[in-house]
Formats: sequence, C-alpha cells, structure tokens
Amino acid sequence: MINRIFTDTIDRKFVGKEITISGWVDTVRDHGGVIFIDLRNMTGKLQCVFDVAGKDKEFKKLSESIRPEWVVEVKGVIRERPPESVNPKIPTGEVELLVGEFKILNRAKNLPFYPDDSVSEELRLKYRFLDLRSQKMRRNLLAVSRIMKITRDYFDELGFVEVPTPMLTKSTPEGARDYIVPARLKPGCFFALPQSPQLFKQILMASGIEKYYQIVRCFRDEDTRGDRQPEFNQIDLEMAFAEKEDVMDVVWGLVEKVFNEFAVKFERPAILDFEDAIKMYGTDKPDLRIKISPLKDISEIFKNTGFEIFKKQITQGNPVVCFFSNKNFSRSELDELVKVAKEEGLSGLLWIKKEGDSLKSPATKFLREEEIKALSKIYEAEGTIFVVAGKSAFFEAGLVREKISQMHGLREEGFYPLWIVNAPLFELDKDGKITSVHHPFTAPVGDIFNQDPLTLKSLAYDLVINGVEIGGGSIRIHSSDIQKKVFEILGMDEKQYSEKFSFLLRALESGCPPHGGFAFGLERFVAILFNLPSIREVIAFPKTQNVQCLLTDAPSPVSEKQLKELSIKVDI
Repeated sequence: MINRIFTDTIDRKFVGKEITISGWVDTVRDHGGVIFIDLRNMTGKLQCVFDVAGKDKEFKKLSESIRPEWVVEVKGVIRERPPESVNPKIPTGEVELLVGEFKILNRAKNLPFYPDDSVSEELRLKYRFLDLRSQKMRRNLLAVSRIMKITRDYFDELGFVEVPTPMLTKSTPEGARDYIVPARLKPGCFFALPQSPQLFKQILMASGIEKYYQIVRCFRDEDTRGDRQPEFNQIDLEMAFAEKEDVMDVVWGLVEKVFNEFAVKFERPAILDFEDAIKMYGTDKPDLRIKISPLKDISEIFKNTGFEIFKKQITQGNPVVCFFSNKNFSRSELDELVKVAKEEGLSGLLWIKKEGDSLKSPATKFLREEEIKALSKIYEAEGTIFVVAGKSAFFEAGLVREKISQMHGLREEGFYPLWIVNAPLFELDKDGKITSVHHPFTAPVGDIFNQDPLTLKSLAYDLVINGVEIGGGSIRIHSSDIQKKVFEILGMDEKQYSEKFSFLLRALESGCPPHGGFAFGLERFVAILFNLPSIREVIAFPKTQNVQCLLTDAPSPVSEKQLKELSIKVDI
C-alpha cells in the first residue's frame, strides 16, 4: 500500500521531520551555491532547497542539471522558511524541504511548451499530456471528479440505484445522427452508440427500479461548438410515480450541493413559462444576470403610426418590441450597436435616449406627439430605449439585449438558475414537418387525440443557468396508446414505429407506472461553474471542432483485414 504524504498538507507541523516526496520540477532558481526548485504534483507545490556547499561533486553536478518538467524524488528535512521568503498564496508557503538526497526519475526533452504557457488550442490538444499538468486543467478535472463523487453520494442518500445501461444498442430516431458500430457476427447489421439512456431508463421504470440514476457516457454525431462534444458525460435520473415538481426538487437539490461545495454566490431558481420567456427575453434560455429591462411589446402605441418603418411591420401583423437600459450610452457607442446589429443580420435597431420626459433619436422627427408621450411613460428612469420591429422582433431584440450586456458588462455576478416549463410538445421544422421540441417520449398536456398537435404543451422542464441550458427533463409517456399517437403525428406508420420501438411499446403495455426524469451535461455544468468558454476545458481528451483527436490522430483508416472481417467495403 502506498503511504504517501499529500503535498498541500505539509506545513509547520512537519518542521524537523524527514520526508520523501516525488513530482515534476515546476521552476528552477540557481542562486549560486544554493538551488531552489518548486516541486509540483497533483496535490500542490513545495519549495525544495539544494544547498550544494559541502556536498559531493556528484550531488552538485546533478543538482545543477535539473530542468523544469523533469520527474524527481527528493528526501530531506522540513524547515521553516525565512520570514522574507514566506509565500502566503500556497498551503506550503511557510516551509521548505532541505534536500539531503534525490533521484532523477525521468528527464524531459525538447518540450514544445510548458504547463500554463499561453499557446494555441491546437498545440494544447496535440500535447494534451503537457496541458493537463497546468494548474487550470488540474483544477477543472478535479472539479469534475468532485462533482461525480457529490452526485453519487447525493443519489445514494435519496435511495436511488445506479444502473449501467448498454453502450451497444439499437439505432433509433432521437435527434442527432448516431455513431454506428458494425456487428462482426451479423454482417450488414450495426449497433448504435447511445445518444442517451432514454429508452433504457424508461424500461427500468417498467421493471420496478423506481429510482434510477447514472453518470453515463453519451455519443452524438452532430456539429460541434463550445458546449458540444461527440462524446460527453451525462448525469441521468428517472423516478417512478413522480410529478414534475418532484423531479425538479431532486435536480435542484444536487445543483445546490455543488454550488455550496464550490462556495459560489447563487440564487434559488425562478420558474418561467416558455411563452413568457420568449416574450420577455426573446429566448427560451434567458440570462437573468443581465441588468437590462425585459422586452416589451409596444405594437399598440404604433397601430396608427405614420412612421413608415413601423407602419409596414404593423400592417404585416409583425410586432414592435423594445427594452431599456439606464446606462448613458455615447453616440459612438450607439452607432457601434447599430453596426453590430446589422452585422448579425438583424432587420434593424432603433435607439431613443430618454432625458427626463424628452426623447432624442434620429427617428423622433417621424413620430407623432402622442407616440412620443406614450414611449416616455413606459420607463421612469433616464437611459436608452432600444426598439426592434419585424416578424422575428422578439428573437432579434433578445439577441441585441444579450450583445449589449456582453459589450458593456451589464451583468450581475453569481449564478441565476431558471426553470423553463410548459414548452410546446411539437413544432414545425424548416421543411414544415412536425417534429418534437424535446423528444417523442415527452408526455403531453391536454388531449392528444382531439387537439391540434401544434397547440399542445408538454410536461417538460429545462434548467437554465446564466443563459445556458445545462439540462432538461420531462414527465414521460407511460401509455402505449398515447405513445403510438405521438409516433403517428411525427409521420411514422405502425410498421415503422413497431420496427424501431417495439421493445419500448411492450414495456409500456406491461404495467408501466407514471414516471419522469432529467439529464444534464456534467462537463457543461463545470464549464458554467468556472466561466469557461468551452467544455473542451473540462474534458481530459476532447475532440476538435471537426471531430478529431489531435493527440491520437483519430479517426484514422483501418486495415483491409479489419474491413473484410466486418463485411464492409469503403466507397469514398
């Protein structure tokens, strides 16, 4: 058994004790006869002193040869640092190790960069083993590990059972493209890597496992971006005999534990209807940190306007939407915001400065007196009103509001969670085809057999933190008749849904209880926690934007022998 001292525990109580520790050389400082190195390992740093005076030539020669990132083992006595050299920034800053003997375990040769150097992401990913030695990456990976431990302890206390689900499964239409795996023993047939354990956890509910959870690997073949990776970890849970409030309470309990663990400032979650979120913020993922007013529909003010821009939109039945900031923008700042709106492809942005009861804007000369008076009464404080008109006015106004908050730092500190509920069950895709807003297993609100599908709400709930959806869930369909009806609305006939989902339908027909669940991305949660730009910063070995592993050079071709064993011919 390894009896190892954790470096960050070495303090004054160790003074006079002889210890042996190992690690990487972080820095080297040769002060002529005395060499100082900072020895780094996973648990911290310790200053080590090589006093070469009176030592033999071999000790002196080896001491002077040591370079950063070499791996060494040192043995010596802990002593207090002189008062002028105390480092209060690290736990070991009051002590140092006077080295009596040491071993060089491995030398580092021709490194392309050193940990914590500022280099391109491409270089960092190619030499990930160096990048992972940095303080930042070590902190991030330790945070992921800590949250996984908190998750398991939390669900265990609540009586949940962790059940692993298959990595090789059936390809089913659930959203993104599947990663498929050829089955050698069934030529021409394929497994799929799971996009989520959705169907298996529902089957577990039908199996009598009333409280399930899992930290599970998921795979999705979709375009990557900052908060997406082709493979990621998902904290997954499902509960039988549960209503949405039950699931939401359990989820928030875990999030609250994580926030408390990392001692961050946070608010309790608000709850907002999906439609209200769109009307107030122009998005179903609002960032409640933004110190700018919500959106307001002011179409009624301009219903008889002579201002041609607004008149055209009102005539076409499109809304006029505004929001307000009490920041005193300069003319150059306002011109820059108008330019940014155009660059984003928006239909246009109008600004109106409010000073007392008077309004100033290039557009006020086109407005009637009663319109100006009505506008001035909307907001009591002085500041700037921003107006957007058009078919996508709510979305565009929300986008501009977000941009302004980014450009001018109009955000509160801390974490502002928000539940978005009552989202539509279905929506139309770009081709006019009905598709599920969440997934086809989400329970509807209302009578799915007699209502227009596009008017139905869902028993879904998404958790948004600081403008990022960290996860979502819903009460599931537990009736096979309702599930079949959903498949039919989505354009599947009986043959198609039986072929793809017969195992699920059999489970629903076998006495399946009402149930609901939730899933959120572990890495996305950590990225939000530390305000990181990408989940690649919290994954040990991530893929690039074009889904490559620069460390291993994957994906890569395989041999003809392997392809022949799988009965596969490649046609590129």
